[in-house]
Amino acid sequence: MARWLTVLSSLLLAFVLAGCDPVAEIVAPAEIAPQTDTTFEARMLPEFAAKEATMEEFRWDFGDGHTASGKTAQHRYAEPGTYEVTLSVVDASTRQWGQAYVSKGTFTVRAPRSAPAPWTASVQPGACEPSGQGRDYQVGTQAGQLASLNDVPWEALQAGDTVRIFHRAEPWRGKILIAAQGTAEQPVRVCGVKGANGERPIIDGDGATTRAALAPLYGHPLHQSRSVLVIKTLSGQAWQDYPRYIIVDGLEIRGAHPSHTFTDASGAVKPYEAFGACLWIDRGHHVVIADNEIHDCTNGLYAKSTDDGDFAVSTDLRITGNRIHGNGIVGDDHMHDIYTAANGIVFEFNHIGPQRPGAGGNAIKDRSAGTVVRYNRIEEGAHAIDLVEAEDFPATATALPAYRSTWVYGNQIVKSGNTGSVIHYGGDHYGANPDDGWGEPIYRKGVLYFFNNTVQVTGTEFAALFQVSTTEERVEAFNNIISFDPANPYPRLRMGSEVGSAWTSGGIVNLGVNWVSAGWMDSDPWHPVGGQLNGTAQLLSGPVLPVDPATLMPLAGSAVVDVAAALPAAAEQHPVLFQLDAAFKAAPRAPRGGRGDLGALER
Repeated sequence: MARWLTVLSSLLLAFVLAGCDPVAEIVAPAEIAPQTDTTFEARMLPEFAAKEATMEEFRWDFGDGHTASGKTAQHRYAEPGTYEVTLSVVDASTRQWGQAYVSKGTFTVRAPRSAPAPWTASVQPGACEPSGQGRDYQVGTQAGQLASLNDVPWEALQAGDTVRIFHRAEPWRGKILIAAQGTAEQPVRVCGVKGANGERPIIDGDGATTRAALAPLYGHPLHQSRSVLVIKTLSGQAWQDYPRYIIVDGLEIRGAHPSHTFTDASGAVKPYEAFGACLWIDRGHHVVIADNEIHDCTNGLYAKSTDDGDFAVSTDLRITGNRIHGNGIVGDDHMHDIYTAANGIVFEFNHIGPQRPGAGGNAIKDRSAGTVVRYNRIEEGAHAIDLVEAEDFPATATALPAYRSTWVYGNQIVKSGNTGSVIHYGGDHYGANPDDGWGEPIYRKGVLYFFNNTVQVTGTEFAALFQVSTTEERVEAFNNIISFDPANPYPRLRMGSEVGSAWTSGGIVNLGVNWVSAGWMDSDPWHPVGGQLNGTAQLLSGPVLPVDPATLMPLAGSAVVDVAAALPAAAEQHPVLFQLDAAFKAAPRAPRGGRGDLGALER
């Protein structure tokens, strides 16, 4: 009898030590960096979702000697390495036996890989002059110049060529196709020679004609009917070809809108497509779009990427110093001032928005990896900045570490809260299953670094700063000035998103030192938000706006002067070096006090 009791005791001991099968999976970012707060979430397996309310305790062992508790927990690994994370979930039935439902996962912590400096960062277009390394095509009214845009052999441009379009009182009514393959030393440039008072030459899509020689080279007819200027391969080129090292600057581009018509290469008069752009990048590597005015189109600027291969991913784009406004279609929210998908894109020194009156799109809608939005003036839009999933190249984007980090800093953002949240981060297609290749599984699932921005939220309804799609997305917000119009009854820092049942909306928002209007709230009483809002004790607040409401410049002696926190280690590669002057042009920024000011402007 004693022997059987011993055997039974041994079996019970083995049962207790072994634990029970998992009821939850461990969800964490695909890329984990050392010295960075990382969110771990216990997500109930579908077959146990109905029992979530009966779970009494969630215990975490992060494999480095540290533990935590809670359905969601944050942890910071000190060193790179591979760690086994153990999640133990306890309910009443397991507690009586001293057991838990155990899930395990292996996670690799590695320092972020630094990408080489993009070629576009070194480009300063300057005056529209020939490069001296290729042909110089001049479009103008003087003797010896080409009389129209259609006289330019767009299909034959080569490395080092320059197309100079001279200002005249009458717009140039033509279409441009750039398929050239420049080099880093010999880029292809299409630029405007400005008038005596700085007027840009106008390229007008309304009434434009297409060069006849391009008829067989555009490919699909859509390429003619949806843009004024397109960067794409020629029909007949190798499938893996792509335009590269392209600069477009100093032009006013307008008129690709269904209310306008053009004459195509065959001589037929046609309206523009409802979904198009003033400037459409179908594919292109190392492209600079600088100092242009882009307006009166469906989308202002559009950039496309697909999963067909690296050649089909628009790469290293720099959008700098442009005035982009007045685009969209009335009553439609699918067209935006900027709509981009790329690997490596920088928006800087631009003045963006508002859209066409009655249009419902965003100022910036971006589906890229490695997105940097800095030193811009951004006005209105359903969202001022909409940072969502890479729906057309998910396999490529989700494999890129840069997809998990997005940088928004030094911007002036002025927007009505009545039309939507200011910043949307994560994704916009929802209702997928966890193993699907669309929707929530391909959301950003990373960190939005949001710092040194000045945000002015107007309106009288449900204003909200952040709309973070799921708890797999995180925001690190510091050194910002956030002002809500006093007429707004619910000045919220967060609002929820519609997501599938396998996800929790609301995100993780970590606050550093920020100034926010008195009366702020996490969410309104009728729309509670999941996730976490952390660091509220560090907020500065008050009823008196600490900036000039017209210029957004900090007021002398106000609470936002000389109180900025130092950049965290993760942001050291993005120092705040510039700001916009009163004309929204780039100007150097340097702290006048010891610590610098909050917001986008240094007093």
